[in-house]
Amino acid sequence: MKLLTTLYHIDYIESLCEIFDGFVIGNDQFGTRLTHSFSIQEINQAIDLVKTNHKGIYLQANQMLDDTLMDKFGLFIDAINHKDLSGIIVGDLGAVMLLKSKGLADKAIYHPETLLTNSYDFNFLAKENILGAFVAKEITLDDILTIGQSKAIKLFMVGHGHLNMFYSKRQLINNFMDFAQQENTYHNKQNLKIIEEQRAEQPYPILEDRAGTHVFRSDVFAALHHLDELQKVVDYLVVDTIFKDDEYALKVGSLYKNNKADEHTIHSIKETYQESWDEGFFNTKTIYKPKESSL
Repeated sequence: MKLLTTLYHIDYIESLCEIFDGFVIGNDQFGTRLTHSFSIQEINQAIDLVKTNHKGIYLQANQMLDDTLMDKFGLFIDAINHKDLSGIIVGDLGAVMLLKSKGLADKAIYHPETLLTNSYDFNFLAKENILGAFVAKEITLDDILTIGQSKAIKLFMVGHGHLNMFYSKRQLINNFMDFAQQENTYHNKQNLKIIEEQRAEQPYPILEDRAGTHVFRSDVFAALHHLDELQKVVDYLVVDTIFKDDEYALKVGSLYKNNKADEHTIHSIKETYQESWDEGFFNTKTIYKPKESSL
């Protein structure tokens, strides 16, 4: 199982290479929920630096793309050194087909968020000869192991980080500031939280980027205690450092690399970043029951 991480600063690549097997970076014109938006020049610089260190690098372009944006995405791919990219993470089936038309199907990694919850759906694009796909974050550990036992392509999963749970394509923070007749200084800020009246003790990180507005789970998902099981089926496990920094990747990454749940280190990380960890949906089936109507 290879260990990947998101990235804030190119300057950290060399130190992170001691822990991680690869990096996930993107540009906010085509990627969403990014730690940082890298320019074409910066992406090519990162590709060269990672190649020098004999590691992998993956482009995150996981927005849903309309026709105009799809055309621009094609030009964007042409402008970067895609030959040395390890993979391209996309959330739109049209983007998979675009990559196939460019002879890059073997670099495509399908990541449609909540959709890949069973073996049939996970393997559906194997016929297109894509590199791999992300399993949904909302399924149990048993489900992941079951999918992994019959996988026909590489299995990717988010193994650590804040999981996004609500999304609107609208710029909701901007809409609110317009209503309040105030300037929106909060776009792309990663220090915002929203509090629900019924769960005041659980502030949710919220992010507004070019793709819309995203609300994340308050606790950090950590798969650390299940690495022995996951290593049997998972090909790539991602540490998503959004809302943190590259130092966080160094600290957390060492735990995953060494497969060691050192409680002192974990406590120190939690204290430093003021966060709580849980195991997400590993042990909980996501079954939605509508509230009974009083009518």
